[in-house]
Amino acid sequence: MSRTLFAGIDAGTTVIKGIIVDETGQVVRRHSVQAEKPTTPEPGYAEVDPEAYFSSFSSLFNDLFKGLSGYDVYLGLSAMAPVLIPVDRNGRPLMNGLLYNDARTWREQEDLKREYGDLILRVNGNPVNQQQWLPKILWLKRNKPKVLENAWKLLDLTSYLVYRLTGETVVDSTVMLEEGFLDYRTKKLSGEILDIVGLDENKLPGLANTVDAVGKIHNGNNITLNAGTVDAIAGAVSLGLMRENILAIILGTTGIIFYSTKKPIPSSKLFIDLSPVPDLYYVCGATSSAGSFVDFMLDLLNLTGKYHILGSVLRRTKPGAGGLVALPYLVGERTPIMDPRARSIFFGISNTTTREDTIRASVEAVAYSIRHNVDEIEKLGYKTNITLVTGGMTKTPEIVQTLASVLNKKIYFVSEASEPLGDTIVAKVMSGLYKWSDFMGNISMRKIFFPKKEEVFVYQELYQKYLKIYANLKDIF
Repeated sequence: MSRTLFAGIDAGTTVIKGIIVDETGQVVRRHSVQAEKPTTPEPGYAEVDPEAYFSSFSSLFNDLFKGLSGYDVYLGLSAMAPVLIPVDRNGRPLMNGLLYNDARTWREQEDLKREYGDLILRVNGNPVNQQQWLPKILWLKRNKPKVLENAWKLLDLTSYLVYRLTGETVVDSTVMLEEGFLDYRTKKLSGEILDIVGLDENKLPGLANTVDAVGKIHNGNNITLNAGTVDAIAGAVSLGLMRENILAIILGTTGIIFYSTKKPIPSSKLFIDLSPVPDLYYVCGATSSAGSFVDFMLDLLNLTGKYHILGSVLRRTKPGAGGLVALPYLVGERTPIMDPRARSIFFGISNTTTREDTIRASVEAVAYSIRHNVDEIEKLGYKTNITLVTGGMTKTPEIVQTLASVLNKKIYFVSEASEPLGDTIVAKVMSGLYKWSDFMGNISMRKIFFPKKEEVFVYQELYQKYLKIYANLKDIF
């Protein structure tokens, strides 16, 4: 029996998941734990306690490898990103980590857009937005200057986990690009952007590629760890986005939309991400809420069973929710509106509106937000050969059917796609035993969902109303 294994761990917003596979791809171990929950000390804030989060991570790590010994293990790591964690010289966090969807920096974003928006878009390939570190660093300078002064390093969650596991301070290029400091064309740190926020390069970890081996862990096994990557990028790899012209949608806590291309076009309404695959990019949309919005509404309406009841609610109610249209902007919105001050709204409540209409409208709002991003991708001239969907929300087939009708596209449901699985593919390439080309045909399609004509007509009209609601209210948020 081979003594080589490949592992993947994804440190997500709500769950930390791990998997170990052998050289044939057979699952040896699979485990998950609840992550330390983000906190919202003030409206629009989103924070996490790094040390408490690492405690959850350690529990997963130890349980995943319990009883295994004597193996050479290649471990791929991914995590929610960007997360800003300032640490002192002993690696201790100086404050809670600021999450990607933290919306406190809207003033700083407006300042950066006004003074440097064109430069940042041209160099980084991404518009100024709330997930970047750039506005967060300005916010710290204005509100907590001592934190920056006392910070030895500014770490992302992947960097923090790698540091705690190995003592190394590195960040991979996919995370650095999302933080806002990387030149997307050269894939190197941009001095121009560092100067904008007055940040000393030495406060950042060293730059590495996703498949670089950066450290060793010895727990009875010889574990080689990679530099880490963004959780959504690992999800894209697991979906098979290792070649051009594929559109993929991940419906989880948030919504992520990927289009794979070798010719990225910067847009003020979308993101550009790096793929771990050489010369490949992802033109992306990213919503601030998806499953989190539906969860919030289920809790608010005191509906028990949560996702178990969604299918029956969607079957019992008619598409269009009786004319009720929602905006799912609980904590602002990322793409394509880039508005941290936007908030959720339900429009069209009448004396016939039911709780079930409200739940259906919540699901449809998520689908409208996905379509808004897909429309912007297609406006750039990109043509999609295939549309894939996966993620926690897709466990309810009726949600996938709703999305197919809202998009008016044939959708391929990929049930086995997952961030930890993508991490194992990265680990295999890191080992040198495999090449990216070994995985480029690996798309496991489980079911096809076709748009329903009668639903398409209803959703087309309500989607236009969805767009108009935000357009008419954006100035008063």
